[in-house]
Amino acid sequence: MEQSEDAKRRLQEGNSVFSKSADPNMLARLAEKQEPFVAILACSDSRVDPVKVFNLSLGSAFVVRTAGNCASDPSVLGSLEYATSHLGVKAIVVMGHTDCGAIKASCECCDVDNLKSVMTDMESAKSALKGLEAKDPDQVALSNVRVQISRLLYCSPVIGDAVRTEKLVVYGAMFDIRTGVVRFI
Repeated sequence: MEQSEDAKRRLQEGNSVFSKSADPNMLARLAEKQEPFVAILACSDSRVDPVKVFNLSLGSAFVVRTAGNCASDPSVLGSLEYATSHLGVKAIVVMGHTDCGAIKASCECCDVDNLKSVMTDMESAKSALKGLEAKDPDQVALSNVRVQISRLLYCSPVIGDAVRTEKLVVYGAMFDIRTGVVRFI
C-alpha cells in the first residue's frame, strides 16, 4: 500500500509542477477544441512516449497506445477513425520500437489471456518473415508496423478512403530505444 501511495504522491507533485508552469493562454486555447495535426499509434511501453520522442507540445498529436502498437481492437481502430474524420488529422504514424516486450512475449510463445488479438497480429508479423528474421524481435516489430498499416488501410473504410482521396497519409516508423532515433519506413 505504501508504494501505491508513493505513486499517487509522485503523480500529484508532477501535476502541480505542470499546472503551475503551463502557459494559461495555451490551456485556454486547448480547452476550446483540439486540433492535432497527426495521430500516432504507438506501443504502451513506458519508454516510448510519442509526444516526447517527436518533441511535440500538448494538443499537437492524437495518441493511441496499445501493447505492441496494434490496431486489432475495434476501439483502437475507431479512435484513429475519429482522429481522421472528426479532428481532420493529415497523417497517421504507426510507430513500433526496438526491444518491445509484446513482441518478445510473442516470440517466446507466452500466453497473455487478454492480448490474444495482439498475439495474433504478432504471428502475422512473424509469418511475413523468413528464417532467423522471424525470431528476431526487432525484425518482427518492424514487420508488425507493416501489418498494422495494412490493417488501417484495409479494415477501416474511413482511413482507407481518406488515403485514397489524398486527405491522409499513413507512415510507418521505428523508434530505437537505445539511440532515441525514429526511422520512417
